[in-house]
Amino acid sequence: MIHSAILIRPPRLVGRDSDSDYEQQMEPQAPSAEELAVWALQGAIKIRCHNFVFVTLRSSSVRNLYGVFATIKYLSCVSLLKSLYAFKYHADSGKDIPAKHFDLRTEFQRMGVGNADGVGRYWRFSESNRKFQLCATYPPLLVVPSKISDTTLTYAARYRSKARLPALCYLHPNGFSMTRSSQPMVGLKQARSVQDEKLVEAILATSEPTGTPPRFQYERSNIIIDARPTTNAVVNRAVGAGSENMDHYKRCRKVYLGIDNIHVMRDALNKLVDAIQSGDGKGEETVGVVSRIQNSKSNWLRHIANILEGAKAIVEAIDGGNHVLVHCSDGWDRTAQLTSLAQLCLDPYYRTISGFATLVEKEWVSFGHQFTLRGGYLGHPDRFKVTRAASPKASSKSHMSRRGELTGDSASIASSSNENGTDENVASEAASDFDTLLQTGTSMFGRFATRAFRGVQSRISSAIQAASDDIDDTDPFISEYPELQPNYVLPPAVDSADTADGSSTSKRSNGFRLGRPKHDHETSPVFQQFLDCVFQLWVQHPTMFEFNERFLLDLFYHLHSAQFGTFLCNNMKERSAVDLASTTTSIWAWMEQSNHVYVNELYQGDENKRDQRTIAPNPQFVQYWSAMFSGYDPAFATRQASERSSSGELLSRPGSVEQLPSTSDGHSKLVDELDSIVI
Repeated sequence: MIHSAILIRPPRLVGRDSDSDYEQQMEPQAPSAEELAVWALQGAIKIRCHNFVFVTLRSSSVRNLYGVFATIKYLSCVSLLKSLYAFKYHADSGKDIPAKHFDLRTEFQRMGVGNADGVGRYWRFSESNRKFQLCATYPPLLVVPSKISDTTLTYAARYRSKARLPALCYLHPNGFSMTRSSQPMVGLKQARSVQDEKLVEAILATSEPTGTPPRFQYERSNIIIDARPTTNAVVNRAVGAGSENMDHYKRCRKVYLGIDNIHVMRDALNKLVDAIQSGDGKGEETVGVVSRIQNSKSNWLRHIANILEGAKAIVEAIDGGNHVLVHCSDGWDRTAQLTSLAQLCLDPYYRTISGFATLVEKEWVSFGHQFTLRGGYLGHPDRFKVTRAASPKASSKSHMSRRGELTGDSASIASSSNENGTDENVASEAASDFDTLLQTGTSMFGRFATRAFRGVQSRISSAIQAASDDIDDTDPFISEYPELQPNYVLPPAVDSADTADGSSTSKRSNGFRLGRPKHDHETSPVFQQFLDCVFQLWVQHPTMFEFNERFLLDLFYHLHSAQFGTFLCNNMKERSAVDLASTTTSIWAWMEQSNHVYVNELYQGDENKRDQRTIAPNPQFVQYWSAMFSGYDPAFATRQASERSSSGELLSRPGSVEQLPSTSDGHSKLVDELDSIVI
């Protein structure tokens, strides 16, 4: 559950003769034990958890502080998948929980696939990917149009990124389908694939009375959904990918949704976390978490609204009698979000507890969402950093000096210029002229150059500051824990060329490195965003879901707890290699043991009522999910302290399932006020 941690060393004592303060403070002639204990308490370990819990640890012994931090880093930065808690939990107690297996064929048969008299008579099951030879990230069983042979599928897969060809993921009772894929490999030369075009045409023909498209041209009502911004899709042509050329795909049109990529979503979440945490010890407690989130400019709610807007477009198209093909870049992040949410709105079965489990198993687990990479379960030692607390007496000077860090040596230049009789602000103004010039640029290159220039400035300043800290301050404890030093590389855990998660270990070595590991850039809150969108639908349609908010909160918690094998590995091929089904426990089986806890007592869904079958998301009403991000707001706590102190009630994050409010009791007054933030 630990996302990252920072070890803050105690500040250097001011007024000593030697620069080696750490060494002298440990000598017998150093200050008294009481003084050293007070000094050591100025250091701390600040921990950020994935479930937005923030913990600060302090100790009167600096050595103990280092030892605890090194242990936290060691236990958090595992390098092997089988070192995660899920395998130990299953061996200890999880094996007693009855297994719960998902059958993809059964789910598609429920939709009507394979029924000779129903809407699925134009579709067939294909086992061309039985040994993952067609696509390594797709399930072994695929559903494709009946008139498409396995040979055609083989050639069509070569035209799609990661061989993720168009395949059925949902068949509506009206006969219209939702299919998913990855981006086509168009490239700068505008490459095309006759087999891919034939496959898409056959998908559009499955709703025809005779199973074949008519000779005359139909109106372009069927939709190819490209979840990316238009610019991103065009830029991908430079690397051999891109988007469909609609001159070759008849009877359909293309729509760009403008949903940002995983890197933008990760940055948005980090800004949101900074806003939640910013009131900790910074004199902003009375501002309140809601106000801080509104001022953070994270755009988190905007991203949620964009995803719901895309899901709404898919729901309206299929419910209105059109086929929809959904893809993004590789088809396992934004595509999974959109197809899952659209099916949740179209099919009341997926709004039940068992149906929601089936939906996640089908769209996320079977179709290859990269849970291990996106969740960051392995590695990430760079998230654990060591820094030093500022000296209290020098804090004001440090604050003034840091104002010039972004401009490098501009402060020293200004000082020398002032001695020559020039204005002391000339240097700082000159240093900002270039940045101002870049800001005024209206071209894309100008904006890119501005961001790049600021990033280089920040990195250089941080590197210089870190180097000066190492020169000025000798820390004897750091030598005892070399793994805490920057850029330290952990030794390889195994000698094999490839691990179960697909990462290579043959090139690892002891020592130090520069830069960040590539997998640090692959983490992103994709599934968390999906749960947030489900929460928005749950709030907008409170009587249409069998499960309650506690159900979603438990899923979010165990997404990062690594207690169950459901959210491990990146695709079905990896799951088969490590045999997750028999070596780990399914979260759905664990939840089924206490199913009554997750029941929404307001649920009134009825599959037989046509007017209740489809629900529509409202992107204009999106609110902050307080129960997930923060269950405590000091601004509200101050107002309600008197009435709550008498009853002994505490305003805190629920620490266990039993403390979460049930649907029948309603939200607490605090949560109601926090939930009032909407866009």
